[in-house]
Amino acid sequence: MTTKQSTQETKEQFATGWAGSFFGLITAFTWAISPVFIKEGLKELPSPILGVTIGMVVSMLAYGLLMLLRRNHLSKQPITPELWLNQSVAGILTGLGTLFRWIALDLAPVAVVVTLGRFNIVVVILISAFTTGKYAEKMTWRIWLGAALTIAGAVILGLD
Repeated sequence: MTTKQSTQETKEQFATGWAGSFFGLITAFTWAISPVFIKEGLKELPSPILGVTIGMVVSMLAYGLLMLLRRNHLSKQPITPELWLNQSVAGILTGLGTLFRWIALDLAPVAVVVTLGRFNIVVVILISAFTTGKYAEKMTWRIWLGAALTIAGAVILGLD
């Protein structure tokens, strides 16, 4: 491997890391502000299930538009049964998690729901360490320390 190839690979890894971090921050921001809108919207609705349904329909329309706009960039490869299974389970779990989040926001203060939601970090890290297969996550001491600090912060915020 030449120095030029090594430098190019390092640049690609750096760019990929920053892109992942950027989208991770966007995820955190959108998940951080959405409970405020959910809680406010639930004041007018008779049931959190109706709120989730409205939210899912809007999301479906947005994703449909995105798919329409990006249709030329989609893979033409067939979708394997394993992929269907994994994505179906992920979709069901995401849907259930969203539903339970809305119900929790209907019953408890936003700060309590969001604080308890941070415990998902440990679950994600533990599960991803054993299930990612060929996309294995690298579990470093920094990841575990960051998770521990996040959990400690959630516990401190939850103490009231």
